[in-house]
Amino acid sequence: MNKRIEAELALLRRHYREVDYQAAKAMHWFQIHMLKTPEGWLPAEIPAVFAVTEGHPGVQPYGFFVPANLNKGGTPPNQHDAPHPPPFEGQWRFLSWSPEGWQPTADIATGSNLWGWVRTFMYRLREGI
Repeated sequence: MNKRIEAELALLRRHYREVDYQAAKAMHWFQIHMLKTPEGWLPAEIPAVFAVTEGHPGVQPYGFFVPANLNKGGTPPNQHDAPHPPPFEGQWRFLSWSPEGWQPTADIATGSNLWGWVRTFMYRLREGI
């Protein structure tokens, strides 16, 4: 694990109770537990998974995974498996999402970082699945 990934992981762990990390398939994978979903979604808290490439932070993150059973109003959506399942147990659905204005700096506290990226997931969920 390189220093940037170590710093990103430490930042995520400062803000979320449980964060898992795995390096797999030339990617750095993160699982954030107990993220709150928008009102009306079930379950009300979910894990979310995303990956960054070896080129991070120069290459911005893209998309994230949510549990396949995440739904709005109690009706499960059609089941579609993730095209490239994450290395964490469970059934996952991939949601396309890109950060706006990704501008990383050497100091993760002053530039774009993965904590900021995770905080945008709520906006994507509000758009629907």
